[in-house]
Formats: sequence, C-alpha cells, structure tokens
Amino acid sequence: NKMEVLKIVEEFVLEIGGKDAVKLLQLLKDFENFSEFDLAEELKLNINQVRNLLYKLNAHNLVYSNRKKDREKGWYIYYWTFNFNHARDILISRKERETKELKEELEKEKQHRFFVCPNGCVRFELEDAMEHNYKCTECGSILQQEDSTKKVNEIESRIQKLAQDLDELNKPMIVMPKPKRLDEEKVKSKPRKESKKSKKIK
Repeated sequence: NKMEVLKIVEEFVLEIGGKDAVKLLQLLKDFENFSEFDLAEELKLNINQVRNLLYKLNAHNLVYSNRKKDREKGWYIYYWTFNFNHARDILISRKERETKELKEELEKEKQHRFFVCPNGCVRFELEDAMEHNYKCTECGSILQQEDSTKKVNEIESRIQKLAQDLDELNKPMIVMPKPKRLDEEKVKSKPRKESKKSKKIK
C-alpha cells in the first residue's frame, strides 16, 4: 500500500518539479532531517539546484525543514523531511476536485451534440454550430458531427483511475521515517574515535 501511495505522490512531484524532484523524493521518503548538502551530494547537483527543487516541493507543503548552526563554519544548515501525511491530504483533495470536474464534463458530453472542423480548428455545441451555419469560423470548412464515444471513454477511464488512486490514498497507513544523523553529530563523533586510538598508542 505504501508503494502505491508513493507512486501516486511521485506522479504529482514529477508534474511540479520534474525528474530530479522525483529523485529527491526517493531520497527523502525513508529518512527525516536530511541535510541539503547531503542531498546535493547524493543527487550530484549543486546546492542551488537542490534548494530550487526543495522550494518547489515546499510551496505545496510536501517537505518541511529545520535548521541547525554549524559550530565550525558559523552558518545555518537546513535539514529536510518529507511531509507524507500532508502529501496524502493534498492529493486526496486534488483528485476529489478533478473527479468532480470530470463527472460534470462527462455529463455534458453525454447530453450535448458537438460539431468539429475537419482541420481541427474549432469544436462547437449544436447551438453554436447552427449560429455559424455549420461553418468553421477559422478556415470556412463545413463542420462535421463528432462521435463522442472516444471522448466519453477517455473521461470514464480517467475517472476510474482517480477512483483507484483515492482508494489507495484513503487506506489507513503508519509511516515511520528513520532519523538521519545530523552533520553536527558526525563531527562530534570523530574526536571520540581519535582519542580512543591515541590511548591505544600510549
């Protein structure tokens, strides 16, 4: 179930941030407090590229950060965590809205007759086609009545896919990301190891 939900989230992340944003998500999904410098190193991108990706995800509240001051360098380092529960809420809301819109579009397709230009210029409902004497307003070609079967099937297929996604997103799930060691802790641990070695030499 978690894999299915992550796949749905990845589709959304690809839409808002591209392939590198999906790679970023794949790193963040299992750990919390991931240093932006570690992310840049793992993704083989520079720090500004990584920050731009993080800001795109943060704009949708898919990730959040906390900062710690680096004692040696004196600047702040941001540590990022994937906001899994919020990602689910956002996608549920988006997919419910899209389902509603598609159902309205489907109803319209079933109730109305449409006329199209053979050259693909325009698409009119019956009333508008009559008003223009069944002629294309762009190229003057005679409009043809459209067989809406294909379009109806496409809309129904999209509604079915949304229903499947919503079913997965609404299933109860517990997500426990592993804590990522902070850079500061790594720095602290080095002197202890060195001091042990120095004792052995003596």
